[in-house]
Amino acid sequence: MINKGKLCSTASASVFLVFVFLILISVAASAAQVTKIGTGYDPAVYGNKVVWANGVVIHLYDMNNRTDTTFSSSGASSPDIYDNKLVWRDESSGTPRLAVYDIPTATKSYITQNVDQFSKPAIYGNRIVWSANDSVYLRNISTSTQTKIGNGSNPDIYNTKVVYYSYSEDPKVDITIRMYDIDTKEKVTVASYGDPNIPRIWGTKVIWSDAYNHQGYIVVYNTSTNKTIDVTHPLDTDPNGNEYGASTGTHIAIQNDKIVYNKAVDDYEGKPGVYVYNMTTGQSTLVYNYPKEVYTTPEVYNNTVVWGIDKNYVNGATDNGIYLYDLAA
Repeated sequence: MINKGKLCSTASASVFLVFVFLILISVAASAAQVTKIGTGYDPAVYGNKVVWANGVVIHLYDMNNRTDTTFSSSGASSPDIYDNKLVWRDESSGTPRLAVYDIPTATKSYITQNVDQFSKPAIYGNRIVWSANDSVYLRNISTSTQTKIGNGSNPDIYNTKVVYYSYSEDPKVDITIRMYDIDTKEKVTVASYGDPNIPRIWGTKVIWSDAYNHQGYIVVYNTSTNKTIDVTHPLDTDPNGNEYGASTGTHIAIQNDKIVYNKAVDDYEGKPGVYVYNMTTGQSTLVYNYPKEVYTTPEVYNNTVVWGIDKNYVNGATDNGIYLYDLAA
């Protein structure tokens, strides 16, 4: 097994490159563009709908009508949404399972096999992926067929591609991002350098957090060009000799040409808060400024960004609100 090269702090940084990078950080949006739509955790967004969990209920918020519909589900967490279907982890029976809810028919079904207390489902079309006990599963809810597709965790799905974190599948490297093709059943290694984690996919773009140093930084890989670029800054040293970077990888998401992420450190790279990165322009925008050590969970769909407070880092949070920001406002 190869011990991969690891990223470490350099003695000095290129002042010019750092200056260019910082120019691309825009100022924070005004508070008038941000709306609090509820309280809870783990928001997700699709179209004009936002879903989140709040202990014993799942909330479904319609942005057009500004209505909030709730569904009882004890121990509900990690919801996701695609079109008119919701999925989340449910523990109301005392045993972890996945709940699948169809909005038009108001019917709920459950996935009970191969689910554990850490399972976080992701849905695209009629397919749901999740991990349990270091295995990745794919279920087609239209045919009720379920398959183990890999060894790993933190899967995400787009169309016929599934990406996930693995430390045991590729004999040449120890930590990888793997991509599985549902049609061909073939797997390839997308990333094997540093400490790649929490992969996300949309279209031909795969992003992940390289968490070898501190809170990590964001990398994007284009499957059509086989090119990889850094979205945010790895660990480095500013012109004054202060350490910065590797502070943007705790929660990441992608949709179309936008990447959203949390930053909880005030350093040379920027202020803490919720950011949107535009892949077309190469520009990061701070859309909401938080104090240091506040960790958020931003998600994005078209011009809508939603976020809550990360349950894994609640000590620095001032509230558990669910917030919505309209990029087009």
